[in-house]
Amino acid sequence: MDEIHPLLARAQRYQRRAVDLHPPGCSYDALVGAWRDVATGALAVELPGRQGPHTKKMDIETGEDRKGE
Repeated sequence: MDEIHPLLARAQRYQRRAVDLHPPGCSYDALVGAWRDVATGALAVELPGRQGPHTKKMDIETGEDRKGE
């Protein structure tokens, strides 16, 4: 009963990275569903020159993305 499923036994393990993905100077407004600038309260996407939230580009590639390795 204590056997591990074959897929879990063969799965690669990765270190979890502590990456802060929120835009600097912003907080998430759950009611609106968007990032707001802390100082002004304006939506972050409407501010010129404001960097938006980061994408998942820092994710570790797995599965079919590793065909060439």
